Amino acid sequence: MHILKQAILIICVTAISPMANSQIYPSAGTAWVITGNQQSATAVNWQQQFSSPEQVSRWEENHADINIGGHYQHATTKIARIDYMYNQKLEWKMGIKEQYLRHQLSQSQQDYESLFLHFQNDTTMPLPKNTNGHLTPLYGVPEVAAIKNNDSPATPVRLLTMPLQKAITVVNQQTLYLLSSEKIDGLTLQFNHQNKGQKFTDASIDIAYATKAIDSSSADLKNEDTDWKALTKSALSNTTKVSWLPPASWPRVTFTPVLNQQTSVAHARFFVIKITINTPSVGLQLAGIDLPSWYRVTQNRVKQLITIPGWDPVNDINKDNYIDDREYAIRKNTQASARFPYQARLVPLGRMWSPQSSFCYTNLFTVANRKLLADYLDQHWQAQGFVGAYNDDLYRIPGKVQFPSNNEGKVLELQLPIKQVGPHYWQQLSAFTQQLQQTGTARWIGANISNLNVFTEPGLLPVNKGFNFFVREDYIHPSMGLAHRDGLLQRWEHFVLAAQGKRNILMANTRKGGKVSWQGHTTANWSHDKSTNLAIFYLLNNPSLDFYQQWNNSFYYSSSNTESNNFYQAGIPKNAAYQPTSMLRHDIGKPIAAPANYPAVSYVDTDNNIIATSLDNQLSVNKQQLSIVPSHWFYLSHKTSLTLPWQKEAPQEAVIARRYQQGLILYYTDLNGKNKTFSQQATTSVKLPGQYRLLHADGSLGQVINKITLTGYQGVILIPEKPAT
Repeated sequence: MHILKQAILIICVTAISPMANSQIYPSAGTAWVITGNQQSATAVNWQQQFSSPEQVSRWEENHADINIGGHYQHATTKIARIDYMYNQKLEWKMGIKEQYLRHQLSQSQQDYESLFLHFQNDTTMPLPKNTNGHLTPLYGVPEVAAIKNNDSPATPVRLLTMPLQKAITVVNQQTLYLLSSEKIDGLTLQFNHQNKGQKFTDASIDIAYATKAIDSSSADLKNEDTDWKALTKSALSNTTKVSWLPPASWPRVTFTPVLNQQTSVAHARFFVIKITINTPSVGLQLAGIDLPSWYRVTQNRVKQLITIPGWDPVNDINKDNYIDDREYAIRKNTQASARFPYQARLVPLGRMWSPQSSFCYTNLFTVANRKLLADYLDQHWQAQGFVGAYNDDLYRIPGKVQFPSNNEGKVLELQLPIKQVGPHYWQQLSAFTQQLQQTGTARWIGANISNLNVFTEPGLLPVNKGFNFFVREDYIHPSMGLAHRDGLLQRWEHFVLAAQGKRNILMANTRKGGKVSWQGHTTANWSHDKSTNLAIFYLLNNPSLDFYQQWNNSFYYSSSNTESNNFYQAGIPKNAAYQPTSMLRHDIGKPIAAPANYPAVSYVDTDNNIIATSLDNQLSVNKQQLSIVPSHWFYLSHKTSLTLPWQKEAPQEAVIARRYQQGLILYYTDLNGKNKTFSQQATTSVKLPGQYRLLHADGSLGQVINKITLTGYQGVILIPEKPAT
């Protein structure tokens, strides 16, 4: 989930409510993000508590209510575990999900290709300079390749790592196998010879396709003729390029033995090719295997362009889902040059995650597809014991951002140009997630919208309708100001979500200013920022709806140990280091109304117009009348630059406060936030509405006080001598 800078995340919680067990801490829900890679502590004073990875895992299980992503070192039922889910894409390289879906469709004789969106016309766009997808068939790299070891009965078939890192020596009649998720109509083999002067005289290859399930480890050759049918034969050269007409009846088959994780999943079937090498000489070497490229890459003066070929069914005269040379020559739509439908899938080339990514956008525009995907998710969650799953890149939808095409780029299934697809896709994704909410009891489905406001950004309105659970990565940091999208005065949207009954994971970091960011990793700086972030959480907290998570300055999550660049002491399990456990244990009750005679806080919209106060239960924004939970924020003190009574403006500085039954939350900030000078130089002394004790980072309480001095961007939790009634 380190990818979430402005990304959006989906969470689905099913069957078991995260609150099925009692909440761990009295006044705050808590969450972990992507546990895993637990390590024994190496910091001396932590080694006894965390002497093994399992001890770390068990501590995590008992110190949060929800875990999104990751895994544990032991079986756990105490914590609500949420896995990954990506509804808007399937992988070209078929895994467990894709194989399941294809199997279900084949059972009812439906076309797997109906699960995808396709370009109807060739579509050209800039290609970013990165390696996304470069280790997949999208860029000619075979999914699975293996070689038969004629002289090794113990390992009859050996998996080859693609692309080949070094040449491998082959002998006469040696067999290669290629397993592909889709039919292919050719390939290129690179050969050389250990003896540089040796020619490829009389050397050749025979290529056949499997017609039945293949057990390549068997030494019984009697069924060779019936299990395989010839595709082509070719003489050998340094670069041997071969092509064939793919059979319409080419079946997907199982392959034994299991070669890797991709071939081990349930219902795993592939289009299997056998390449038999015929060579009279010794020392022949295979240097490379490449699949045909169906994308066209060109270069203009300033950037690289790539064209995704279009698929138009009118070109497929015999309706066999392949455009052969004759059909290609007489195409009715000459702007559609794909030979197979899969070549026209909406693939965000250069805009994926990694070299192994092979995104293909799903077609959520049919009821049947949405039901099939929902059924898969339901079964998968139950089988794996997850209470749900999340998508940490929901914001990647087909549209003008992922496909900045230079031409129309019409989408076949929608008959719309790609630049107009985004809003329609949001609506269908929302329809799908609403369907998920209806298919199970107590199922929660959400999206990580980070700090985006779904009520002020029209394109995100369908997101809010489709989800009842939100993750807010990058939402809290220890130098938050009052103004702008990051500011507290626009956090009214959080209380609108609460009024709608939506739960939220509020994630805090040290990335955007604060003592740690500006002054370094010390015990005091970490205590300050953890205390401040927790205070800000309590300003925002809606009990039973909100969950807290504290992290460092990165987007890389795990349970591994701290290092010198992300904490003041190395060798401590990260979640134990970052969570303000001792402070969370203190019961401050629930939020209550502000004391008398303190001014309420005014919320503002994106244009800084006042739209409501912290006492209101309704507000109007973008012509929407919305219910809102009163936060009961108030100003303990505030300074403005205006003196005329009829003028209103957000304060230049303020101590913003919120009262709990057994607590008072204060945060001293300025207008814009993230001001290092304000953090280091600003102070203010304020009188308190009663007598209080300061809750320290170690959970202890300070002396009784009736006033307090705060430094810039300091948040505190105060415990009253006499709890409110």
